[in-house]
Amino acid sequence: MSTRPILVVDDEAINLATLKQILAPQYTLAFARSGHECLAAAAKHQPALILLDVQMPDLDGYEVCRRLKADPQTEHIPVIFVTALAEVGDEAAGFDCGAVDYIVKPVSPALVLARVRNQLSLVRASMLERYVQQLEAQQLKIGRLSRIKTVLSGINSAIVRLRERQALLDEACRVAAEDGGFAMAWVALAHGPLSTLSPVATRGLDAAQLDRLCLTLSKGVLSPRLALPYRALDEAAAVYSNDLSQADAADAICADARACGFGSAIALPLTPWERPVGVIVLYARDAHLFDDDELKLLGELAGDISFALKHIEQEEKVHYLSRYDALTGLPNNHVFLDHLGLAIQSAASAGRTVVAIVANLARFKRFNDSFGRHVGDQLLRQLGQRLTTEFSRSHSVARVAGDTFALAGPYSGDEGLTALLRTLGEVVGKPVGIDGAEIALDAHFGLAVYPDDGRDAESLFRNAEAALRQARLSGERQATYSPELNARMVEKHEMERQLREALARQQFVLHFQPKVDLDQGCITGAEALIRWQHPGRGLLSPGEFIAVAEETGLIVSIGEWVIQAVCAQQAAWRERGMPTLPVAVNLSALQFREGRVRLCVEQALRDNGLEADAIELELTETLVMQNPGEAERTMQDLRQFGLHLSLDDFGTGYSSLAYLKLFPFNSVKIDRAFVTDVSRGEQDAAIALAIIAMAHSMRMHVIAEGVETQEQLQFLRRAGCDQIQGYYFSRPVPADDYARMLQEGKRLQPTPQLGLMSAPATGLRPRRHGH
Repeated sequence: MSTRPILVVDDEAINLATLKQILAPQYTLAFARSGHECLAAAAKHQPALILLDVQMPDLDGYEVCRRLKADPQTEHIPVIFVTALAEVGDEAAGFDCGAVDYIVKPVSPALVLARVRNQLSLVRASMLERYVQQLEAQQLKIGRLSRIKTVLSGINSAIVRLRERQALLDEACRVAAEDGGFAMAWVALAHGPLSTLSPVATRGLDAAQLDRLCLTLSKGVLSPRLALPYRALDEAAAVYSNDLSQADAADAICADARACGFGSAIALPLTPWERPVGVIVLYARDAHLFDDDELKLLGELAGDISFALKHIEQEEKVHYLSRYDALTGLPNNHVFLDHLGLAIQSAASAGRTVVAIVANLARFKRFNDSFGRHVGDQLLRQLGQRLTTEFSRSHSVARVAGDTFALAGPYSGDEGLTALLRTLGEVVGKPVGIDGAEIALDAHFGLAVYPDDGRDAESLFRNAEAALRQARLSGERQATYSPELNARMVEKHEMERQLREALARQQFVLHFQPKVDLDQGCITGAEALIRWQHPGRGLLSPGEFIAVAEETGLIVSIGEWVIQAVCAQQAAWRERGMPTLPVAVNLSALQFREGRVRLCVEQALRDNGLEADAIELELTETLVMQNPGEAERTMQDLRQFGLHLSLDDFGTGYSSLAYLKLFPFNSVKIDRAFVTDVSRGEQDAAIALAIIAMAHSMRMHVIAEGVETQEQLQFLRRAGCDQIQGYYFSRPVPADDYARMLQEGKRLQPTPQLGLMSAPATGLRPRRHGH
């Protein structure tokens, strides 16, 4: 018995009963009494056969049959009409709407059984035929899918083995054609502003076909880009034609494929990054090749190739960046040393000499900070292009550090070297146009010559760097290496090592030099001055190590230590019941530019429970004038936090009222150079008077440094100076000695009345109060 029922449809119960009596002993039956019930039962039971009445109240049998045949789920079910309508036209109408047989009521049981048995035999035969067809199609599909899986395996094997892009793409086309059964395969990569596709790997194309393909791709690049590979590239998705005979006539790629006898084609985008970089295109002889399963596997194929391309590109980039500078495209330090070594090797065999020049851009960080990093990058990029254009034919050119370039080439005597340096200076100094503005650069140069200054690439380059450092320290434009220079650099490096050790082992100490009010004579605060308690050389003054600290950048860490140490000392004095008088610290230019001053001061004050008036900051004219705009913004931020700012060493730098009024200073310190001879030299006295008058007009306090004699003191009192600092009152002393001065109330003698009364006779005016 069939597992699928026979559906019997009639609106008359007696007719249903008759057919049930005939068929039930041999077949499974299902019943429906209207057209709508028939449609629902057919969808539900998927019967092997339907016996259908014509005359029913809702839908007649013809309409029901038409609807069954129109539904993909029921179109295959055979229908036999069982009806009282016996006219020839009625039977013809039944066959027209899709019935396979027609039985007229009243029915003969034998006829019904014969007709049903015959039809079910035909159904079984049809089902078997369809099954065989499906099996054959499935086997073909399994074969195709197996071949594509073989392609996937071959591609994955190639990914593991191959490290070059061209070799990988050639292997992908070979595997697709030979293992995947595709008649033709090719890969094209996009290039240029229009993303023009150009074949880079092919399989199954002869020379004429390849020429035709290149021509077709070049013509198809313009909009509208209708060709299969361009659509895949632009849409970033697989695009295929399962029947090339029906492809768009405007698609020249499909037209050429059709002319070659192909039935179907597919273009798959290769997308190693966000956007496709090319396509792989496959052709097959058969049509209707690409179904969902095959498309899925081919998508995996394209994905594996894309992954491999990405990996290769990353490896190439890593290799490139290990040897070349990403910003300028110039060789880096490692490649330069290789080139320098080859030049030395060649020179040694020919008895010639080689010069190595290291050039460092002057004030580049200032440009970077002022105009932004993007401008700095443009400067470096343009300079790299200029150096390459001017020197690459005769010299090796490289970027060996952030703002440092190097050249190496034949040394042709002093005249040739002079000409080379002159050309190099002109190339560097030529103004660079950035965003409509012209920026002029300058540089320091360090030179070393083989064989006198080094017999291998590393030593020659190292000595050129040493010469460059000497040029920068001395302010000269260029310096040539010498053994004495090397000795100084060794000494400097040793000093740097010891400074790092001093920071780690807390070998620095602070001394404090009091500041004294000239009206009251009392101590108003102090300046903190660093000393180094060197384990072998004893107590060292700043002059013996600060220059090295600034050159190496250690001055930032040392400056931050000073701020922390001052605040910690203030907290310790407070614990002893002493008043908190402000202590000034000096800021270095590098520490100020780094922009961490406020953060450091805030942290130190917070850690020790102090207010902002416990510490003052001293800045030099040179420091603030390196970048006036940025300095003014930073100083305003520090003032808003509540910090007192003092202009240190005034008179030794710009000394301009126009500049001075730009910055929110609280006080000005007259440099000791103008204090030394104020009581004897008219010029220094006039300068001191002008500084005091200028500062007071801007409501700033004035502090004189380096006061050592009674005569200097009396002059400054008569001139209206607010405070003094110097050996006349006290040299810088350790913290305990300074605390003892405060506890004992050490002070200057009050201002003599005679000095005040006699001031007009000297041409000096008494000091104004209230500043």
